[in-house]
Amino acid sequence: MSNERYLIITADDFGLCRSMNEAIIELWEARAITSSVIMMPEAWAGQAAEYAAQHRDANIGIHLTLKSGFLQKASDQAVSTEIRSQIEAAIQSGIDPTHLDSHEGSLLGLADGRDFLELVFDLCEEYRLPFKLPRNIVHQPFFSGQQRKLFRKRIDSADRRCIPLIDELIILPYEHEPGEDYPSVKRQLSQAIRDMRAGITELVVHPARDTAEMRTITPHSAKRELEFRLCMDEEFRKLVADEGIQLISWREVRDGMRLGRTNT
Repeated sequence: MSNERYLIITADDFGLCRSMNEAIIELWEARAITSSVIMMPEAWAGQAAEYAAQHRDANIGIHLTLKSGFLQKASDQAVSTEIRSQIEAAIQSGIDPTHLDSHEGSLLGLADGRDFLELVFDLCEEYRLPFKLPRNIVHQPFFSGQQRKLFRKRIDSADRRCIPLIDELIILPYEHEPGEDYPSVKRQLSQAIRDMRAGITELVVHPARDTAEMRTITPHSAKRELEFRLCMDEEFRKLVADEGIQLISWREVRDGMRLGRTNT
């Protein structure tokens, strides 16, 4: 991909609740995002799946959700079965999934070092789907040396299996930080866009409407509305264009995989 910079803008947690669904659907209608990921076990997944099935141009991945509290005690077979069930549920609901990723990194072994990535990669090969694992994860200083070594091993495995990966990940802090306001977060995100390097970068946002429902789910409901506003911000969109960054989706990555092309 030479020196070109590609950006996927992904709205996370589609299906979590009504407030998130409304925001994400509005972003799709405005063409303010290029991808989204659905949480099939969640209460509002049905509404999200219905929208995805009726709008085949919406690029929807599967946000694999394994957060019951028993994951680290689960057998490999149980984990694989659960992942497959979420993929199949999405397909049966009419979704043409573009990729897989892991809710809160639960499959990456961030908690205690036990990851399930090889199981995920088995299913990526079977369903011909890419997986969200940024290559620059091996350079993040907040991971231990052992974790970075594990990630290098898994990235090598993905490459051998011809499972395409993205290069970089941009994600704003989920929490509302002291002194934070819309202009400051916009400046932070704008600088991250300017600093993008060649390759495929994914910007992940958690947009929602700041409603009573959302406030019962998280104390950071206002931050969710803020991220929604950022995606709709015309100045932000203009910055991406002015920087010469090409907007793509996970669909292009998946289709390239199925044609035998990867970004390794």
